Amino acid sequence: MDVKQFGKAQELLAVPDLIEIQTRSYEDFLQSRVTPEKRDDKGLEALLREIFPIESYDGKYSLEYIKYELGKPLYTIDQCRQLRLTYGRPFRIWVRLNKEQPIEEEVYLGELPI
Repeated sequence: MDVKQFGKAQELLAVPDLIEIQTRSYEDFLQSRVTPEKRDDKGLEALLREIFPIESYDGKYSLEYIKYELGKPLYTIDQCRQLRLTYGRPFRIWVRLNKEQPIEEEVYLGELPI
């Protein structure tokens, strides 16, 4: 991206692309381009692994995190602008309820802004 210079002083330091730095950092946090099996233990993956497992007070049941997935956006960027919506992707996690008969379920948690 070209930076326009309107001042009289010479540019002393190159101005970094601040948007690119934040975009890259957010992508690194989400790891959306990495398959669930190959995700590093950082960012959103590390956060979910830190929260889970959740156990009942008597220890009979526990809720275990398996993986998360970011779906495709429901609307385009232009549609979101027109409808005044946040441009986001569906955020789902897979969890396992451990009891006599374990149950695995996909849980929709909402839209994650991108």
